[in-house]
Amino acid sequence: MKQSVSVKRLVFVMILIALSTFSVYAQTEDTFGLNSKVGMILQLLSSPWVKGIACIALIAECIGLITMGRQEPGMFKKFIPWIAGTILFMAAGVITSKFVDVQSNTFNTILDLAQ
Repeated sequence: MKQSVSVKRLVFVMILIALSTFSVYAQTEDTFGLNSKVGMILQLLSSPWVKGIACIALIAECIGLITMGRQEPGMFKKFIPWIAGTILFMAAGVITSKFVDVQSNTFNTILDLAQ
């Protein structure tokens, strides 16, 4: 038991060292064109018609929760995950742009300073 825990710790430390080494020496260039693909996904998630569809879906879910929730108390358990997912989908463009934005990304700034 104790030997397997120490082996797991050793493997975890080796993976952590490898990942930190790769991230320091990784090239910051767009090798596979991922920046343009991520940009297309961000434009899709941030487009007004996607937010409009999600808003209509949220309204429909809330109306369904109000009308069907009176008849069956278990409907709350069915509707709450859908409502939470719709709200996250509406905010996905903003959330993703905060993490992916190259100009304000602290990690890229630190990598540029290190080189």
